[in-house]
Amino acid sequence: MATHKLFHLLIILFLVLQFLFSTGYPAQYSSTEVELFEQWRVKHGKVYEHGEELLKGFENFKQNRKYVLEKNSNGSSGHRVGLNKFADMSNQEFRNIYLRKLKRPVRLGTQKHTWQNLDSRCHAPPVSLDWRKYGVVTPVKDQGSCGSCWAFSTTGGIEGINAISKGELISLSEQELVDCDATNEGCNGGYMDYAFEWVIQNGGIDTEADYPYTGVDTICNANKEAKRAVSIEGYEDVEETERGLLCATVKQPISVGIDASSLDFQLYAGGIYDGDCSSDPNNIDHAALIVGYGSLGDTDYWIVKNSWGTSWGIQGYIYIRRNTNLPYGVCAINAQASYPIQASSAPSPHPSPPSPSPPPPPPFPSPTDCVEYSYCPASQTCCCLYQMVGFCMMYGCCDYEDAVCCAGTDYCCPQEYPICDTYNGFCIKKFGDSFGVVAKKKKMAKLKYREGDYEEESYKATFDSQWRRNGIAAV
Repeated sequence: MATHKLFHLLIILFLVLQFLFSTGYPAQYSSTEVELFEQWRVKHGKVYEHGEELLKGFENFKQNRKYVLEKNSNGSSGHRVGLNKFADMSNQEFRNIYLRKLKRPVRLGTQKHTWQNLDSRCHAPPVSLDWRKYGVVTPVKDQGSCGSCWAFSTTGGIEGINAISKGELISLSEQELVDCDATNEGCNGGYMDYAFEWVIQNGGIDTEADYPYTGVDTICNANKEAKRAVSIEGYEDVEETERGLLCATVKQPISVGIDASSLDFQLYAGGIYDGDCSSDPNNIDHAALIVGYGSLGDTDYWIVKNSWGTSWGIQGYIYIRRNTNLPYGVCAINAQASYPIQASSAPSPHPSPPSPSPPPPPPFPSPTDCVEYSYCPASQTCCCLYQMVGFCMMYGCCDYEDAVCCAGTDYCCPQEYPICDTYNGFCIKKFGDSFGVVAKKKKMAKLKYREGDYEEESYKATFDSQWRRNGIAAV
């Protein structure tokens, strides 16, 4: 075993050296960029077959890193991007491997679905809902390079309704759908309604434990196909409106089609997404699962479970903005939503009581004194802006609590990311890290005209506003 590991390490070292020497290590390939790329490769277990492929991945990584730095420093969007597992892929490569067009199909002969106006059943929905908290959502899965997102969206919907109606959360087999559902196209794409129909006709679906996922098209295992751990009676398509989708989500997790083809979706790392994806239903190319909804200040969002593993997004999830003026919602999320139906035999975990009113904001804390004549708002750090003969002549405020002040610069970093990489505008945990947070600029400290003079009303209004906006953090 030790010999095998040593051989594997030597192969990786050989490929890295081959890459460096075959490219002549051009001037634009800085040692920092190479080191960041190597750290990223180790983190994500990425191995390339030959030096040319390695070089291509490195070039994509450089371009994506530049995009991440520019996008995050802009600060104009409600979400963040990062160097996630897809950072060595161009956007076109990403689309070719992970996305498939999901077109609205012609209805099958056996009509188990009905169109419903759900408003009549949705008089007072909770202000927020997260089905994960009710034990009806399985852990995030990974479809790999197989275009089987439709299968994961389908099993997620069935797993959810089965846990709600039967009281048992069972992880179901995506591989059975890929192999045995001839109405869909396996790793080349599919549609959730077709899959629901297939499960109905088959009398049920097997468990993931018995029919595990391989991520490739294989011959259907008839013996396992005959094992029916969970069954459904029908399915329904959701009205193509924000309200219809909300009312459906109040009942159970919902299978949805979305457009996931944009670069900021590929590299999504946190926050409420309202980015460059298309809102045209004809551009839907991915399937996912809505497992709840919430709000951050005046911005509402869907909680969406993806099937790209936990190293993408927020541990495998994305928050997509809802209640916009787009006819089909952000990423066309309203356009192809559906859910399975199952007879109930267990008390529903549905959070029927209305949520209590949010608590009032806590008492505002005291400001941070820099010296007797200047101060910063609470939760900010005093940093020196101008120093002379060992004394700070002018103070500024850093919008991080217990921040690290980057000496000789206008920037500061949070305590958790104490290394100031101000050249790239980043704060990192240790030298060589490829992941971090954006360095913030120091702002001029406020002046006090007498002891205890903090412009209290203005300061309190600022604190109350920050308290209301505090919420989802980008990762």
